[in-house]
Amino acid sequence: MPFRDILSREKDLQKPLYRHTILVKGRDFQACKARVLDFFQQYQLVRYSQVTILENESLPASDPGFGDRLHGAILENRKILHELIEELQREGIRTLTNLEDIPQGYKTKMLHVITHLVDGFFGIDTFFYNFEDDSHWVTDDCRSKIASAPFLYWLLNVEATI
Repeated sequence: MPFRDILSREKDLQKPLYRHTILVKGRDFQACKARVLDFFQQYQLVRYSQVTILENESLPASDPGFGDRLHGAILENRKILHELIEELQREGIRTLTNLEDIPQGYKTKMLHVITHLVDGFFGIDTFFYNFEDDSHWVTDDCRSKIASAPFLYWLLNVEATI
């Protein structure tokens, strides 16, 4: 769905539902859940009215499905990033010099979201977020840490409303 349609659709809905998959480190599910809930309570850039951790959809790195779920979550971020870049290009923004004349509005919003996905700031458009790297991706170092202590890492699925 084009970004412009998402923005207009969100205005029509009273409480849009946002879903996120969070990679987090902790001694057990409850500790990871507490970290994630604390993050959403303290985070200044996104203020949700309700955050629910979906325990039955969350899993530790020791689960055989962890690798596939992590890979799929990262691919979802890449898909969002790719779609935003394509839409910005369709709107005529193809080079950095085009940014000098970009009108304020949905084009700058798309650029803003693209930048957040690349720089690691969590936003409502984030599908996957890695708490350990403050990133939308997973570094090789983080992958090594997960492999050496899979019982300490979890993927928590989150639903939130504004």
